Amino acid sequence: MNYRIFILVIGTFIIGTDDFVIAGILPSIADDMNVSIAVAGQLVTAFAIAYAIGAPVLGTITINMPLKALLVLSMLVFTIANGLSIIVTSFEWLFVTRIMAALAAALFTPLAMAASASLVPVTMRGRALSFIIAGITVGLIVGAPIGTWVGNAISWRYSFALVSLVSLITTIGVLILLPKIEREAFISIKERLKSFNKTILLTLSVSIIATTGGFMTYTYIAPIITAITNIENISIFLLLFGIGALFGNLVGGYFTDRIGAPKTLMLSLAGFGILLIAFSVLTLLNPSTLTIVLVSLVALLWGIPGFGMNPALNSYLISLNPNQASMILSFSASALYLGIGLGAVIGGGVISIGSIDYVGLVSGILVGIALVVFIVVQQFFAKKQQA
Repeated sequence: MNYRIFILVIGTFIIGTDDFVIAGILPSIADDMNVSIAVAGQLVTAFAIAYAIGAPVLGTITINMPLKALLVLSMLVFTIANGLSIIVTSFEWLFVTRIMAALAAALFTPLAMAASASLVPVTMRGRALSFIIAGITVGLIVGAPIGTWVGNAISWRYSFALVSLVSLITTIGVLILLPKIEREAFISIKERLKSFNKTILLTLSVSIIATTGGFMTYTYIAPIITAITNIENISIFLLLFGIGALFGNLVGGYFTDRIGAPKTLMLSLAGFGILLIAFSVLTLLNPSTLTIVLVSLVALLWGIPGFGMNPALNSYLISLNPNQASMILSFSASALYLGIGLGAVIGGGVISIGSIDYVGLVSGILVGIALVVFIVVQQFFAKKQQA
């Protein structure tokens, strides 16, 4: 594996940290800024929406600019945005800096994936992509807890100071270590958008549907696990999920290279759907030591296919149009964040109409639908190649 990829991994790690740490310091921000928790929570919404919109828009606008220069610029803006978050004096300005950070992250992440894929042989592309995605996962497992501890022990502003410091180091590292990377041949934006055929659009829909299903359960995982086990502090279960997610990224990349992206993605979706449904099945049992053991097992396992599908999905998308890898990956990132948002909304609807017991079941059904859609897409693409 090319060692230069690791500076890109540090970049996605600190982006993941910045994305997830905000939940841990929301009460401190709300108290300091004299706003309610609900209002402070809109910082998360702003980040997600800005990222979802920014990924394809910025990816399209900058498609013909030098890749390395964009990586440096986006991480520098990300550094500045978090640096400004340290000194803002009003909630409104903090809102602006969060949007600024999200737009920078939306540009950097798909470019980092495209750069990693170009730095290694085709046979190692899946593993390279899995390392980049794993950076975000490690941000969830390690970076966010550290940032939360710093924010609560000293001040929430120091959480952003930590993010800004690591971002600055990443900016310098990309500038010094990364070689010049050739981008796709010049094609007008109009022509590029024309190339987004049915296969690519349907594959992106697979990502949206599967992510919606997964984040329906993840968003409401605390009340789900509490209902099954009667345990209110679910931190250990989230740690198990994080370990599984990290392992899933690496395993997904490995199998993408060994058996191919389509097979890896189908296996991941099938396993993910079954494990999500398991949460609803477990609600049929009475809380006991057995249910705690079973939930622990499911919590560890569901992150493996849930995150294992990401390298396979992105590798498959690149294979559909290798000449426009960075732009396609930017739309992939946007689809991911759209699914995260939809998951929270639909999950809330399921709870309102039925109960928390049905969230896992509906999540699994949605992932099953994503699997069916992908099988149809894959068959269509195979026939198209034979024609």
